[in-house]
Amino acid sequence: MIEDKIAPFLGTWILDTDASDFEQGEPPKSATLKIEDNFGMAIFTMNQVSTDGEVTNDTFEAVPDGPEVKLGKSGLVDAMRLVFQDNRNLVSEARRGGLTIMKAERELSDDGLTLTVTQTVHLVDVASFKNISVYRKAQ
Repeated sequence: MIEDKIAPFLGTWILDTDASDFEQGEPPKSATLKIEDNFGMAIFTMNQVSTDGEVTNDTFEAVPDGPEVKLGKSGLVDAMRLVFQDNRNLVSEARRGGLTIMKAERELSDDGLTLTVTQTVHLVDVASFKNISVYRKAQ
């Protein structure tokens, strides 16, 4: 069942800035990632504070291993999908015109206390950038 697969990912995760590695942009001063299950719908809420104190809040939701979700609000991407690669890897892909332009791979540690998010951004005809965010499970 999907609920069983998502269960280890649920909770509040706190960014370990020292363990994280950003190729693009400045790493935030602090960040949290909250993953909730709402009757099979995974809800991701990200909150971060930049080094200059700017607060950014973002949220998205998708059904793990469900159909691609069409997005209307963002001009950058028009579709999103969320899939389990295996029991420890939950991957989201943001797509535009059928091409994946952003991929976030969430890998859970064996002990379930660390979530490593590798976010790859593909800039068409320019380059790809990888930001690795290491989160620790809040107790």
